[in-house]
Amino acid sequence: MSAVAAADVLESVGRFEHGQVVFDTPPTLPEGARLRIRIMVETARPKREWPKDFFERTAGQADPSLERPPQGEYEVREPLS
Repeated sequence: MSAVAAADVLESVGRFEHGQVVFDTPPTLPEGARLRIRIMVETARPKREWPKDFFERTAGQADPSLERPPQGEYEVREPLS
């Protein structure tokens, strides 16, 4: 990551641990740089995605003898109104 110039806006996801804000990807700043920091607190939602190699590990793994039994006849009901 390149060094930050004056008036750059940085956005990073972090977490609060032991009384300190820890950034997942800390910015590269010159040593002793004076900063004005604004913190906006939003609840971060975890990514909802398939685990790595999920399909490779699960495709074709079902028991081939597994068979769906007959489902019977469709039930005819009286109308509600």
